[in-house]
Amino acid sequence: MNIVNIMLSGVGGQGILTSGRVLALAALDKGLDVKMSEVHGMSQRGGNVDSHIRIGESVPSSLIPKGGADYLISFELMEGLRYLDYLKPEGRAIISKLKITPLSSNLKKGASYPENIEEMILQKAPKAKLIEAEKIAKELGDIRMVNIILLGAMSKDFTLLEKSNFENAIKQRFSPKVAPLCLKAFERGIENG
Repeated sequence: MNIVNIMLSGVGGQGILTSGRVLALAALDKGLDVKMSEVHGMSQRGGNVDSHIRIGESVPSSLIPKGGADYLISFELMEGLRYLDYLKPEGRAIISKLKITPLSSNLKKGASYPENIEEMILQKAPKAKLIEAEKIAKELGDIRMVNIILLGAMSKDFTLLEKSNFENAIKQRFSPKVAPLCLKAFERGIENG
């Protein structure tokens, strides 16, 4: 079995690290080896955050090289564009349509968020799936569900793990009070993947 590489990217507070842990728990539920590496920018104040997750029978290291990710899950458009270099040519990108103006853009006069960012993404990754994850999360009544929605979208064609592995991981990671909503969010992600 080959190793599957998953890169998560976004800004602090979006649940990137929690999503990585859910993926790791799902892999362990399947009996696979998993390695994770987390990079925190100003993670609590809107800085960039990424997480490398590698899953297989035996995983030697945790870092994914540029051009080595089978999946890129990005929680924000600019971060999706920034991390596309990590994606393999045949890799799959799932990117939330959310726009969060970076702090650095707020500080520089004349700096702005690119108007055509979705086109820029699709030019580099024509098969990228852009999802209105924030809108779906609001429909569910909890904006914090964006990360689980994106995991659901990824799981649609992620044959290494089964739906039950993800469901077990969600039940393990979240309290009994929150897990039912997470499971609904996961289903909505599958529908939109």
